Amino acid sequence: MKISKGREREIKKIRQANRAAAVGKLMLGEINSWQEFLEADRQNLENIPRSNIKAGLKDVQTRLTDEIKIFCKKNFSGMSIQNLSELYENIKKYRGLEMPLNVFEENYAKINKKVFKGNPIYLTVSISLWGLQFKYPEHELMKDIVEGLEIASETYIKLKKYESQNHTENIKNHIEIRSLVSKNKYAVRTTIISCFNLMEAYLNGIAWTYIQINDTSNLSNRQKKILEDTTSISIREKIKKYPEIISGKHLWEDNDIDFDQFINIVKPFRDSLVHPSPFSAPEKFGGYDKLRVFYRIDYEITVRAIFHLLNLIKKIHKHIYDKIDEIPKWLGELELCFNKYFKVEYNNS
Repeated sequence: MKISKGREREIKKIRQANRAAAVGKLMLGEINSWQEFLEADRQNLENIPRSNIKAGLKDVQTRLTDEIKIFCKKNFSGMSIQNLSELYENIKKYRGLEMPLNVFEENYAKINKKVFKGNPIYLTVSISLWGLQFKYPEHELMKDIVEGLEIASETYIKLKKYESQNHTENIKNHIEIRSLVSKNKYAVRTTIISCFNLMEAYLNGIAWTYIQINDTSNLSNRQKKILEDTTSISIREKIKKYPEIISGKHLWEDNDIDFDQFINIVKPFRDSLVHPSPFSAPEKFGGYDKLRVFYRIDYEITVRAIFHLLNLIKKIHKHIYDKIDEIPKWLGELELCFNKYFKVEYNNS
């Protein structure tokens, strides 16, 4: 049966609206399964009577379109029913979507800045049954530290109870103690590494952001290379030089306790984990016994690492952006978790 052009246009509009509505509901977290999501594209509109098509089209033009417009206005700039329908095809293909923000905005629509306030511009747009979400390394690594700190704290408290008991009694509980020790060691090692990974992710992120949104012609070739070639610059150099290059103002003094503790005290523990070896560190890197440092990693070192990590990032952020009240969202979450266990007030001066 040949379908008229008018009927084809009506069917196309209904199908676009159905797909767009499905994407909107998916982003809001109102779709419970991929089968439900795919139903928007399975209706055989070609065999439906013309009167029903017209009724459906009228419904689309009133109720359904208004809902989509409200959602799009709140979250996007320039998002249309057609763009949402095209987005449906991409989501349908992979049962979800993960796409860099710049690619998403090039293909579909700009995301309103207020929607991801506090998140970096290099984030990844994620659409799944969990709704519309944004991913970026700092947030993921922050969650690693939070989980590690919780496990380390819980096991540390339980192990402290055994310290006051007679060793003969502890022998009877050796299976539980051994399990607690293993979990504690796992947690502190993971957290130490995550602290340095988070610091590097933050530093690389602010360097990339600066390059993307600023005119770098006033920088020297050396300064440009430091910001752009992130793999060959040590974390010590990044902490020292990135804030000054980006802000144009000197930051660190020789006696900064957070810098000194993080780099000279905590870093050897991280290095012993990332580069475990029976060889001692070269004299130019401190000349310490790597294995001895490896086995000395404990809860206290982990707490110290998080403490100085928080202080360092807050100092750098305040120095560059001069708005300490607007620290990154993920950093605020990490600080809340840390204060939950230690109730520490930081010196932000």
